[in-house]
This record gives sequence, C-alpha cells and structure tokens, in this order.
Amino acid sequence: MQSKTSNTLRQHFPFFSSPSTQSNVYLDSAATSQKLQSVIDITQQYYQERTANVHRSSHQLAASVTVQFEKSRKTIQQFIGAKSHKEIIWTKGATESINLVASGLAKSHFKAGNSILVSALDHHANIVPWQQIAQGLNLKLEVMPVDTKGVLKLEESLQLITANTALVAVGHVSNALGNINPIETIITKAKEVGALTLIDGTQAVSHLAVNVQQLNCDFYVFSGHKIFGPTGIGVLYGKYSLLEQLPPYQLGGEMIKHVSFAQTTFQPPPLKFEAGTPNIAGVLGIAVASEFIQHHRTTLLEIEHNLYQQLLTTLVAIPQIKLWGDTVTSICVQSFTVQGISHYDLAVLLDKRNIAVRVGHHCAMPLMEALGIDGTIRVSLAAYNNSDDIHTFSTALSECISLLTEPTNMIAIEASSIAKNQSGRTPIADSIKQAKSWDQTYRQLMLAGKALVRLQDQYKTDEAAVHGCESQVWIRCYIDDGKVMLEGDSPSKIVRGLLAVVFEALSGKTANLILAFDLADCLATLHLGKHLSQSRGNGLSAVVDKIIEYCQLQSSSQES
Repeated sequence: MQSKTSNTLRQHFPFFSSPSTQSNVYLDSAATSQKLQSVIDITQQYYQERTANVHRSSHQLAASVTVQFEKSRKTIQQFIGAKSHKEIIWTKGATESINLVASGLAKSHFKAGNSILVSALDHHANIVPWQQIAQGLNLKLEVMPVDTKGVLKLEESLQLITANTALVAVGHVSNALGNINPIETIITKAKEVGALTLIDGTQAVSHLAVNVQQLNCDFYVFSGHKIFGPTGIGVLYGKYSLLEQLPPYQLGGEMIKHVSFAQTTFQPPPLKFEAGTPNIAGVLGIAVASEFIQHHRTTLLEIEHNLYQQLLTTLVAIPQIKLWGDTVTSICVQSFTVQGISHYDLAVLLDKRNIAVRVGHHCAMPLMEALGIDGTIRVSLAAYNNSDDIHTFSTALSECISLLTEPTNMIAIEASSIAKNQSGRTPIADSIKQAKSWDQTYRQLMLAGKALVRLQDQYKTDEAAVHGCESQVWIRCYIDDGKVMLEGDSPSKIVRGLLAVVFEALSGKTANLILAFDLADCLATLHLGKHLSQSRGNGLSAVVDKIIEYCQLQSSSQES
C-alpha cells in the first residue's frame, strides 16, 4: 500500500503542505488539477521580475521573454509529438481551441449534404459548437452511441463514418466516466473517407503519452489547468496545411502582416490565430507543467494505476454502489451512483468532511440522458494523491451512506419543537437553530424534508423546474383563499429540507408578505449560511426567486 511518504510527486504541490489545506482530500482533479510549485514559481517570476510583452518591443527584456515564450511552444510540440512548433497555437483553453476550429471550418469547409459526427460521451464544449454549426448550415449531426454502462459502441460508431462525414469530433478520454476511447481506430476510418478529425485531449494528456503524428489526427486540443498548469491557457494543435487554410478566428494586433485602409494581410500560423497580448505567464507555466509530466511519466503512471485499483476495490466492496464506464480501459477517474441516495446529498456530507468530489452531469448531459440517470458522483485522482486519501474517502463514504440510508441515525425532533414555542419560531426553524454542529444541522434538514408537502409527478414539468440548482428541483405555487401555497420536490433529502425551511416561512402567506421576504436574513437567523456553498446558496436563491416572480405576477394581476 502506498503511503504519504512514498508518494515522491506529492511534495511538488504546495496545496498538500499548506496549513489551511493539508487536511483536505482532493479528488476532483478532472475538474482542475492542483498546481506545481515550479508552475507557481515561473508565473510569479514573470510578473515580478520579467514582465514585458512578446513579439513587439526590441529592448533586451522583451527579447528574452519572447525567446522563452517561443521555446515554450517547442516544449509543447515535443510534449504531444507535433511535427513543427508552428503547429502549436496558444488559446485560453480547450473550449476556445474547439471554437477556433469550428469557426474556421464553418466558413470554409462544410458543404451541403455533409454530416458532423460527435460521441454521446463528449463534453458540452465538443458538442455545442458542432451542433450550432450543423443547425446553421443545415448539416446532419450524428452521434456515436454508448452501451448501458457508458462505453462507446465502436462497431456502430464506425458505421456512421461515411463519405458524407466531413468531421469527426471525439474526446480522447471521457471527462465524466474516465473511459479511454479507441480514437486510433476512429481516426483511421475517418481518413479512409476523407473526413477531418478533432480530438479533445483535455482529460488525456496528463495521464497518457500522446503523439499526434502517430494518431494522425488533424486537430488536438487540451487545457493547462488540468495538467498541473495555470488556468486561462490552452493548446490547439493542427496540421500546418490545415492551419494555413483556416481563416483567422480573431482580428487585432500581432496577427497581422500589413494593414492599410485598403487591405489587411495576415501572419502565417501560429501567429495568425493569436491576436492581442497573449497569456504570457500561462504559456510559461503550461510549458513547465508539461516538462514535469514528461520527466516523471513512468512514476506518474505507476502511482495512478495503483491508486485507481485501490479506489475500485473500495467502491466494489459497497453493495449499494453502481460503477459507470469502463473500469479496465480507463484513466484514474471513476463515476458511480449509490442506490436510493442523491449524489448531491452525498457530496454535501463528504464536503463537510473536507473531501472534494464532483457530482452532477459533469458537462455531459446527453451522456446522462443516454444512461437514464440525472448524474453521478465522480472521483478523479492524480499522481499527487495517495493511499491515505483513498482510505479517508472510503471511511467517510461508508459513514455518509449510513447516515443517508438509516433513519435511526437521525436526531429525533423533541416534542417541545413540534409546536410553536413562546418565541414564535416555527418547528423546523427551532430544530435547526438548536443544532450544535454541522452534522446535527444536516440531520435536522433531512428530517425536515420528510415533512415536506411533496409535489406530485404530474406537476414535475419543465415549467415547474428550478434552474440554477445542483440537484433537480421543482416547485408549484398556487392560490388558496387568497394565500400563496407551495409544494415542491427534489431527489435530494437535503434540498427537500431546505425547501421545507423556505416553505415554512412563506407558504400560506399573502403575495405581498412574501415579496418582503429576505432569504439572506432567514439563513443568517438559522445559522445556515455558513453551511451552504455558493452553488447551494444560489440554488436556494433560485427557488425563492421563482416564488417571488409568481407573487409579483399575482400582485400585478390584482392591481389591474
């Protein structure tokens, strides 16, 4: 078993030695990775000691930074095996890289009758741009299917690649499930019919050795913040002949060769696509991060493989858990659901134990729809994790599942809190306010949720849905004897409890009284504000906003 002391890579990440964060268990590296000390150092050095613009000024400082900037381009060229450093374009991230290619191809490449092929596994960033282009140009958008576990159906996918296919855009690795897709086979088939290929390597390049020449893909994209590097920096690789054909994405300084009011000519790639002052510190940082990965590749892969096997052993041992995706051909990312438990509730309780995981659809709504679920819990590891992290997570996961499935673990509401007391506070407000710790608070919330007047399925419509919540939420407002009555529901026990808090304060009141309601003041009175993350707080605000909107309409109709 790997221990903290045996993970020699962990020491390179100051997050894990900082007094304020060293007790945290960070299992959300697929969202963003922790940062290398060397990355922090070089970005700080640039801003503190070497700030100058690149490709512009002729003084010595600017010249030296420009040399380092272009050397970074060659570092990334070597990192992904590109033929030339001129095939490396700096962007603000993989999303912009995809949009750059999509914008250019939409102007010059697609023809009537063409189709664009994406996969059901893809991140929204590699679906929506192509969807919008297909709709705008009246092209066909086709989707490579997945099986019931979320693994790409290869044979059916290959059959979709035909002479009409103009582009195949697919992720190298699924960000939601961790599957490594068979992109080599897909690229080969695409080449046979003359289709272009774009590979989203955002989740791949820190876990897999990538060589774009061997893959023979036309475009490859990734982001710096998922490979131990800075945010706001990304890479677009494109075959040089294709980059030459693409029109500029943005227009401005440095990407021009000559400007007059009669005509403007542009620089060749890569500068043609890098208008304006770039993220210089980010470029230097992503280069340092890629060098670290290359230097430690063998150790990194060994650590991640061992940790992933430990994680699988932990999850398989819990009978209520269902694993999603391919657990064999995978990076060290695992999505799962727990029978009878909201993934939102589980994440809240884990968060209170300083364990960071991601829950929800992971920017892959079409995938979740294909699997027939509303989201998963995702644990994403990196080479800075260790066995202690897995053990802490395992213990906490079992505790949280027990808490969420065994009513006997909940605190009973005392008889004195069932009726309003002399101070006028209502039962739910009393029980929550009297809680002496965060675990008691959440238990009281879950218990309060059991008393919620829940919405019948017939009312769970798109119109009743509340957007902006991490969990699904529906509410119904209606008038009864001049008072606003509220009903609601959510798969989350904690969210149902929060709904009960709001409904207790508002249901049965007149519209005008509800319009004067202050959510922040209510949460402060109940000491709930400190227990709600920004996203959960925003979700509750969205609920109140929907109720207030209804009351405003009622007030307006009464006035008219």
